[in-house]
Amino acid sequence: MRINDFIMFIPNAVMAVFLNTIRVNIDDISKQEILKNGLYHITPNEEVSKKIVESQHFKPARGPIKNLNSYGTACVCFFDGLPSVENYMKNLLEGQSNNPYINPTIAVPAVKVSPKEKEELVNYKSRALEDNAILFEGYCVLPEDEIKTVHLVPDLVRNQKTGEPIKNIETGKYEIAFREALEEELSEDRKSYKAKEDYLKFMEEEKERLGYMKGNNVIARVFNSISSVFHVTNIEGNMSRKNVITNLPKIIKRKFQQLVTPKLDMSIDEKIYSSINEFDTSKKNPYRDKRFGEKVAELQTKGLKQLKLKEELEKLTTSDAGKYFRQKHNKINQNQKSPSEISHYNRVAMYAMLIAQKEGMLEKDTNNRTKDLLLNSVYYKYMDNENKDNNLLKAIITASQKKDNKVNKILKKCKIDKADIEYVSQLINVIKDAYALDRTRLDLSLPIAVKTNLNPEFLRLDTSKQLLNISYQLENLSKKVSFDRILAYKTQEQLEGGNYENKREQFIDYLRQGIVQKVRKNIHKAKTVYNTKFTGNHAISNVKKNQKLQEDEGLTL
Repeated sequence: MRINDFIMFIPNAVMAVFLNTIRVNIDDISKQEILKNGLYHITPNEEVSKKIVESQHFKPARGPIKNLNSYGTACVCFFDGLPSVENYMKNLLEGQSNNPYINPTIAVPAVKVSPKEKEELVNYKSRALEDNAILFEGYCVLPEDEIKTVHLVPDLVRNQKTGEPIKNIETGKYEIAFREALEEELSEDRKSYKAKEDYLKFMEEEKERLGYMKGNNVIARVFNSISSVFHVTNIEGNMSRKNVITNLPKIIKRKFQQLVTPKLDMSIDEKIYSSINEFDTSKKNPYRDKRFGEKVAELQTKGLKQLKLKEELEKLTTSDAGKYFRQKHNKINQNQKSPSEISHYNRVAMYAMLIAQKEGMLEKDTNNRTKDLLLNSVYYKYMDNENKDNNLLKAIITASQKKDNKVNKILKKCKIDKADIEYVSQLINVIKDAYALDRTRLDLSLPIAVKTNLNPEFLRLDTSKQLLNISYQLENLSKKVSFDRILAYKTQEQLEGGNYENKREQFIDYLRQGIVQKVRKNIHKAKTVYNTKFTGNHAISNVKKNQKLQEDEGLTL
């Protein structure tokens, strides 16, 4: 035990606890490094590693102490690339058996994660000021082709071609780091590996230098366990100081650039793309909810992988269905309701069209019958009914607001032909799922955890269950970009409406969009105040009762 480790124990521990609470977004350079080198999650044993790969998700560390370490939020911790021995010891050392300086031939089971695109890393954070550990809050779901089991072993840093150890240019000393083990190197029980003599000799010298006691008797084990605590705390302090000096100026510079750099020079398509990529779940994170996270993982193991908003949005907007959707949306009287309410129905209509397209319902819809029924059933409050299938439309609207066991009764009451029953029932499922997907807007945020009101188990169609991530992304996107622009993503209409002759013109349009939204909101508030003051709560209550009665009677159109 070195006297320096003992003296610095308390200040190093205090610094580490404080810096543990600070996490930052991962910048593009770090994302590229992760895509190149991968992420590593250490597991207790090989069986746990295999279960993680089979289930295709990581469960967050839980318990009072682990939650405290994660700033009150359970998370999954990864190493950014292969860990140094110091970083491994700082994060995972639990006893002298895991200390490479005492047990230099340990083989550590781990799961390697190999993300393929930067967009997959939007929900990860970094402890950049402490140890560069990568954190994912909640249940981390990953596709099977991106995760595999490995064993990591400590060794001298070597030349990849010759295998000879390399000295650090700055210090002039050899260094040790973890690497992936070859199968033939591992022992029969896969808990140790056959190390090279030059590495073992180096570790013996390091063990003596660091003040560890030789031997394996009781006194040596107790002494070395205590020494490990002080050694690791010293490592924490040194790493923290180094990372603060290196990363803090970068973080401040990046934040300053974000504040002073205008985003007005972005085209609408770029703004949409940027909003999708910037989306994170720091304030609204469904994956903190155990039921939600494990259900998404379960769906994925059954082949129902979560779809990407950018790809699905482009498929829809550039199709004939997307063009028809824009035409119908232009006819909506958006001044009738509050901006938040029309935004809700816009998203429901989008989900309905995405589901129908993915289900193949729009491929042969040459007469636009299906598109009409879906869009009119969502926007029936906002547009004049142009649909000839009044009975079908009435059945869809009524059934979408009732429980599933009431559907057959409603179909019978609306006198739906037997030939149309299966067709209408399918449309009802689409609309019900579309409304369910927009329950993302109702998330309840709490200081310690976030519960989601979107329960995947209540969705009816498999396609709907692949839109869970999209529902959160679209809700976030709709707050930043007007819906007519979203509907025209990657289209000629967007290009024509998104190009500006100069930045002054673009700035005016930017302000206009915000002013229009604010005016609509204020008009809605004024109407509400007027109705409350001059009409009275009783009259308003009667209006709501009449509306409810119409709904129960089948919404006469």
